[in-house]
Amino acid sequence: SAKFPKTLWRIESNVNEKIPKSAPLAEYRRPSLIEKVLEATAVMWRVNNGLTKSHPYESRPHTWPWMRRGMAFWGADNRSIYLLGTPIIWWLSFGTVVIFAGVQVVLFFRDRRGFRDRLLGARERYMESVGFLSIGWVLHWIPFFLMGRQLFLHHYLPALWLAILALVGSIDLFTRRLSRKVRQVIMFALLLATVRMYFQYSHIAYGSSWTREGCERSKWLKSWDYDCYRFPEMSAKAPVAPALKPNVPEIPMPTMGAPDIGGQPVAIMRNKNGEVVANAPPPAQNFDPLEHENKLNEPAPEIHQDHLNSNSAKLDLEMKKKATTVEPANNAAGSDEHVAGEH
Repeated sequence: SAKFPKTLWRIESNVNEKIPKSAPLAEYRRPSLIEKVLEATAVMWRVNNGLTKSHPYESRPHTWPWMRRGMAFWGADNRSIYLLGTPIIWWLSFGTVVIFAGVQVVLFFRDRRGFRDRLLGARERYMESVGFLSIGWVLHWIPFFLMGRQLFLHHYLPALWLAILALVGSIDLFTRRLSRKVRQVIMFALLLATVRMYFQYSHIAYGSSWTREGCERSKWLKSWDYDCYRFPEMSAKAPVAPALKPNVPEIPMPTMGAPDIGGQPVAIMRNKNGEVVANAPPPAQNFDPLEHENKLNEPAPEIHQDHLNSNSAKLDLEMKKKATTVEPANNAAGSDEHVAGEH
């Protein structure tokens, strides 16, 4: 069978053939549902109380209803995730529970003095709906005061849900006597404010980009310790990357320089910086194929044999004269050398 690290095996049955059938067997009593719930609650209480180490973002239960501080989860570059509720929902829901408690105290003393306030028939409905949810809020919040472990803002979320339901029930009861249009305006204003705050704090809820100025404006309480210096300033402009230019080879432009020996101008190739390009190709010339063909079809020049003969005879006479003048000079030089030898 395959084996994996940290694998847990559950033994459902174990049979040993060597154990005699008459051997006594151990029997365990099956607990009831209530006993299982109490046992699980005791185990959870014991395990949670054992988490006594400190944490930089831990908080105590008395700071949760007014959201004194949140909890940082993640941060990198110009983004961060920080647990923080929507202030208007968080504070109105807590105010709903406080108002319910205050109303009940006032009604209690008025009942003691003989006044029987019915609140236009809404007292029983107010107690059955908002009162039930407020009691649930207390039961989900008070037990945390008895724990010595490290606690965080997210432990308040179950109580928060009950407080939000109490807020909805209170708005419905307190605005029931108003006209339909007035109730719609109140609901729309509350919804608009909630959506606006949701988008304002969505940058730290989802880790999206934000500006430092917007982050600083969102800190309604100084105890909200999410880092605004992580975000860039609004005035700081991001560096613009230079536009990519196509890699096109630079073609040097010809300029006319000094004429060569034949009198034709020489093309000197220079680039955009004015530098002379070595081994530059010759400049392009206009070429007319029709004119070139006419030159090829022109008749050959006529050769006059008489003129050539006359010139050749003249050249022969000149060469004979040079030969006759050189021979006598050579003979005279030879006779002088012979006479000198005899002496």
